[in-house]
Amino acid sequence: MSTRDIAYNIFQQLSEEQLKVFIATFQSNYGDTSETNVLTKKQQAFQRLKEMIHHIPDLDDEKELAEYREEKYGR
Repeated sequence: MSTRDIAYNIFQQLSEEQLKVFIATFQSNYGDTSETNVLTKKQQAFQRLKEMIHHIPDLDDEKELAEYREEKYGR
């Protein structure tokens, strides 16, 4: 299997968001300063932020909010 075939198979497994991040990364390496590049850099940054989000098990939002309000406003 050639290098191009391997790369093609890898691309076929990537999601649309992963492909956008890939394009944004490699466009910046080749000096593309088009509007598309600016947009993809924003998408790449947003993707990195989304990857930072982790579910916190056993978090009771209502209880946390009530405790915060009690602490802040004494209610």
